Amino acid sequence: MAHTHLFLTHDNTTNQRGRRGKDLLRVALNKAYGCVSGVERGTNFTIVGSGTDPAAACTAGISASGTGTVGMSISGVALTATWLTNDTISAALIAAVINASTDAKIQHLYGATHLKSTVTLATVLAGTTIDLAGFRFTAIAGTAAAIPDKDGDFIISGTDTQDGTSFCGAVNRHTYASKYLFALNVAGACHVYPKKGVSWFTGPNAPANTVKASAATVTVGSATFAASTHYGVYAKIPGKWGNGIVIAASGTGQTIENSNTYFSRGLGMDAAPITDNL
Repeated sequence: MAHTHLFLTHDNTTNQRGRRGKDLLRVALNKAYGCVSGVERGTNFTIVGSGTDPAAACTAGISASGTGTVGMSISGVALTATWLTNDTISAALIAAVINASTDAKIQHLYGATHLKSTVTLATVLAGTTIDLAGFRFTAIAGTAAAIPDKDGDFIISGTDTQDGTSFCGAVNRHTYASKYLFALNVAGACHVYPKKGVSWFTGPNAPANTVKASAATVTVGSATFAASTHYGVYAKIPGKWGNGIVIAASGTGQTIENSNTYFSRGLGMDAAPITDNL
């Protein structure tokens, strides 16, 4: 699915007023119309387009027998906590530090959680389904490295690790599920994290806190998104820009998934940006 990012420079701050959905989009469009008509003075704008599905860059730290000061750094900013009691509690503390950071390089740009479930694929057949928080993902035949046309489809024509990569990509690109979830393939296991913790599992029409599969070829580690020794981190703005963000583990027993030194899996915002005056 193609997408367009529009950045406007204007005088007055946009007041979101707690709005969501179409009402929030209407606020943004009214701001753009105001700049075009001259009601509000704007100076310039930048448009970045893409013909690919947008996906947010993400990563995860893993705590194993930690001690002392533990965590990770993002863009050179140390985001650490004091290891307490066990690795699960400590992962929660590190995620909380990331979410509470007021550093200009972190605040509003990244979110973190220690909740996850793990899905492991083993010779999965076409037609097998995996349900994450009520969003269905379906295995289909195809070329291993290809991106399926339909939201929720993932390809199972490669190795189990390739199939897992396709599944995680399907989660991260999904038009609706990606608002709530992100996924990482680590050594053949697909770790799926909720972006907003447990808060969005409550209330009317909220996604369900459930993880299930239709066949025994898919092993579900936890039937719900539960506390873990991982602290998953995602960029709040989608696009491949996030793949350039430097990360590093910090402290005893801390590692980064797949030994990565950068965020990864970001897609979109990959066309040449165009900046012009109003």
